[in-house]
Amino acid sequence: MKVFVAICVLIGLTSAAADYVVKNRNDMLAYRDECVKELAVPVDLVEKYQNWEYPNDAKTQCYIKCVFTKWNLFDVSSGFSVENIHQQLVGSHADHNEAFHASLAACVDKNEQGSNDCEWAYRGAICLLKGHLAQIKKSLAPKA
Repeated sequence: MKVFVAICVLIGLTSAAADYVVKNRNDMLAYRDECVKELAVPVDLVEKYQNWEYPNDAKTQCYIKCVFTKWNLFDVSSGFSVENIHQQLVGSHADHNEAFHASLAACVDKNEQGSNDCEWAYRGAICLLKGHLAQIKKSLAPKA
């Protein structure tokens, strides 16, 4: 019985990652707009976000959480989905056993610090942006 449960859990985890649909630039722009409206983000901060600048303040932290949640890359119960982030950056052919996957995983935590959800999302996102901004920009570039 234990083996059966373990197999079911593994299948569930595998299919959850397989269900992720890679988003495009239009999705990003829509999510940004939705989060700006939902959180009443001031224009000066929006301009910074458009230049990939994310100051460490409460509004920005919650904006990051909002965007990553809409992307299905973060949720408040389980945190970041490294598998989904990896697929978003390299496509459905992502090899989750490679070094790139490990470098993404190094940026996320299970919120052992007990931070609020916005701080938790911000902490991981800033690490991802610092280490992988070129790949992030490439994944969102307009397709010719």
